[in-house]
Order: sequence, then C-alpha cells, then structure tokens
Amino acid sequence: MRTIALDMNSPVPLYFQLRKALERAWRIEHGPDDELPTEQDIMDRFGVSRITVRRAIDDMVAAGVIHRPRVRGRLRWSPVRVKKQLNRLKGFFVDGGSGAGASPAARVLEVSKGAWPEANEYLGLPDGEECYRISRVHEDAGRPLSHQVSYIPCHACPDLVLSDLAGSLLSMLESRYGISIGHAEQRLRAREATVEETKLLQLPPRGYVFEVDRVSYAVDGRPVEYFDAVLDVSHYEFLTVLDPQKDGSSERMWPSPWLDGI
Repeated sequence: MRTIALDMNSPVPLYFQLRKALERAWRIEHGPDDELPTEQDIMDRFGVSRITVRRAIDDMVAAGVIHRPRVRGRLRWSPVRVKKQLNRLKGFFVDGGSGAGASPAARVLEVSKGAWPEANEYLGLPDGEECYRISRVHEDAGRPLSHQVSYIPCHACPDLVLSDLAGSLLSMLESRYGISIGHAEQRLRAREATVEETKLLQLPPRGYVFEVDRVSYAVDGRPVEYFDAVLDVSHYEFLTVLDPQKDGSSERMWPSPWLDGI
C-alpha cells in the first residue's frame, strides 16, 4: 500500500493535497461497496492532524465524491449518477446511462387494460375508453433506479402486448405502429417517497424521489403516451439545453396539460 507524500511547503493547502491523495489511493484500493478508512486510519497513514483530515473529508462529501450512509457510519463512495437530458424524447430512461458507468435496463412488472380517469384526461380520451397500463422498473445490474407507469390508448396499438416493452416505448410506437413523436410536455418535482416507493426502489427511510410525468404527442398533435415515474434522487441528475429564443418563436404551437390547465 503506497502512500502519496504531502508537501508541507507547497502553497496548495494541506487539506486539499490530502483530498487528492485520498481519491487517488482509494480508487485503487477500495471498490464501490467497500467501507472507506476511518479518520484515525488517515491520520496514521499520512501523519496529519484530525482537523486536516476532517477538512479533506468534508470537501469530498460536499463535492459528492463520498457519502456517509448512516449518522456516525463509515464513509463510502457516492453512487454513480445517471445523467439525463430533460429535453430528450426517446430513450429517456433506458439509454444514455453507460457514460456514467451505468447500463440501465427495464423490467416489466405488469401490463393491463382499463380506464384510468387521470390518464384519460391527460390523453384527451372520453371517460371509460381503455388504455394499456405498463408498469416497469428501470435497473442497473439488478439495482432499482426508477419506477415508471405508462398509459397508451388501446385504439392506437391494439396488439401492444405482443411488442417488446423493455426498451423505449416511443421508439416502439414509431417502429411498430408508424407513430412518430413530434413534441412532449414534461413536469419534474422532488418529494418524499411513499411507503410503496421506498420498498420498490429500496430507499432509506424518509428517502426522496424525483417525480417525472410527461405527455407525448404524435406529429399530428394526438396525445399518444402519458407516463408518471419516480426516480431515486441519489442516482440521477438532470441536464437541460437552453437556446436563445428566436424572433417570432414565443407562441407555443402545442397544448400543455400543465401550462394551459386540464
């Protein structure tokens, strides 16, 4: 076990040198599920004070490099976060995780048919018209990341149960049924997880989730999918691409269930 020497005469603060040394050494010596060394271990190894060690650890925690799962518990590496673009239509959950060290995949829990008033309202369907309800858990190496429930009108794809529902549903609608998506309206909020969500996503007590719900429209303006999803906040971060508004582009050409009201 090689120890990286710290330079007491360097203008770089000692705690910051220690932080970088710890990151380099721990990446080699400790896996993602290992408990990391204690403050005393670090003091003994590097010959520094407890104050310096705590500043280095606090800096790493603030940067999201490491975390302490329990109060007074041992430090661990922070979970790898899956980066998602909020303005991405297809592959919102299943694709794009590999760049963050994850490879999410969907597991279908249930597919059923019925009339759900809230879904029908978002999809602009008459009361009592049936939709498919598709419940899926998105996982990485068997670890649950999110739970998504999608609603698709039965009349749009009457034999949907014969389709592969483990991938992007929007891509499936386009390739199997010729329904191209032209636009979507989406809402994101953070809240405390319910008891059921805590169990399904294996969250700590009183854990938090991102809730994402979206209505996707075909190019002719028909709503073709509504989904509501909850995501473990410790595994996701969201990115948005912002462009300057062009002249004459302020008027929205599509309906919005949240901006226009339902």
